[in-house]
Amino acid sequence: MLTSILQKIPLAVVGLLLLVSALTIYVRSRNVTRSEFVKIFRSTRPFAAWILVFTIVLSGIFGVFHHMKSKHSVTAVVALNYSEASQAQNSNGTRYNMAEIICDEVVEKAIEMGAFENVTVKQLKNCLSVYPYIQGDVNDESNYHISTEFAVEYHASKHTDHLDAENVITLITSAYKEYYIEKYTDNFSVISKEDKPDYGTMEYMDIVTYLNKEASAVLNYLYGLAEKGPSFVTENNTTFHAIAAKVHTFKEVQIEQNLRSLILQHGIARNKAGYIDRLSYQNKNTDFDRQRNSASFDLCNQAIEMYSEEMTRVVLVPTWDQSGKYYMGRTKVGIDELSVMATAFSDNVASNEKEIMDNKLVIDKMQSAPKSNTGAAEADAMIASIDESIDNFRAEAINAGREYSNYRMNQCIAVSISGVSLFSELKTIVLFACLSYAAALLFAASRRFPKKETHNGTGE
Repeated sequence: MLTSILQKIPLAVVGLLLLVSALTIYVRSRNVTRSEFVKIFRSTRPFAAWILVFTIVLSGIFGVFHHMKSKHSVTAVVALNYSEASQAQNSNGTRYNMAEIICDEVVEKAIEMGAFENVTVKQLKNCLSVYPYIQGDVNDESNYHISTEFAVEYHASKHTDHLDAENVITLITSAYKEYYIEKYTDNFSVISKEDKPDYGTMEYMDIVTYLNKEASAVLNYLYGLAEKGPSFVTENNTTFHAIAAKVHTFKEVQIEQNLRSLILQHGIARNKAGYIDRLSYQNKNTDFDRQRNSASFDLCNQAIEMYSEEMTRVVLVPTWDQSGKYYMGRTKVGIDELSVMATAFSDNVASNEKEIMDNKLVIDKMQSAPKSNTGAAEADAMIASIDESIDNFRAEAINAGREYSNYRMNQCIAVSISGVSLFSELKTIVLFACLSYAAALLFAASRRFPKKETHNGTGE
């Protein structure tokens, strides 16, 4: 703020000098003839020492303060390089809004990233502005333009003078990239887990199912990333496939083999009778589904046997192509649909039988185990360890996903930062020097005009 005021002092001096000179010439020009008026200007020395010193000193002062002020102004150009940008859309198809580049969330994130002191979101936001880098015109259809480049300007105020301007604009654009990734690209909340169940109230086999589900969620997320970027390498020099392999091995060994086997071996349960009754009830319901699927499978097979062998070989029907010519085309018959249905019912029967056998195995283990929960403490410790490991895998997967998103966004959102160029500063200083020289020269000429006309033709 002080720099801005000091920069205006030389401008005020030049302006005041021009005003005084112009008024003096206007008032005193009445005392001279036209030829004398011209003669006064011609006789004024353009390279008088005081004029040159005045111009150089004032221009130097202006140049110093102008350079200091320029350091507090920076411009960044945010270029969107993904295909949807040309349609004024975000990468997920929603409408793009350039105001989000300097929205409150972005500014707050930038303040946190830079650990800015003594500045609020409102104060910093007031120093920022955003507009399309290339403007279109709605008055003529030929001038319609959807901008994919946006200029972000930062001009320091008295509240932000203590901040480095280039650092501010760098953090704003970095914060915007993170904001954009969180909102419009990858959804990291898919595998993030804030609320966890109380393992102390869950049955041990239910905990196994839950942990399997959590590990599978991390695996599915990693497989999705691996499909998008199979060759991407993280900062830890690993790939999505490598992380997924670790999670898969952990899931098979620690959850399926170690934890599940420990629970079945000792028949560990919080309420054995209640848990056995629940599994028995599930088996009854599953058996009803198995019988229904088995009956449907048999019906499909019976219907298929009713079809004539000659009819099922090939069925040709008259039809026509796009040019209007007739031809005999092969079409599906009922047996095709019945075969597909029979296969689906057969798969369902196999799934039902497997579920029933798995439940029977657990029931048998529970019934043959001693009443005391031997190994429960060991199982609890293993559950806590597995849960912690899954959290670590989840964090590693999310970090890898963020790195990949940042990598893609660096390609999809490019940022170029530029301050006031040296040439622009020199041009401004030269223009001011010309103005100050003209003001000094005009002032020197105004001092040569007589104050008052006398009878003998001379001034007092």
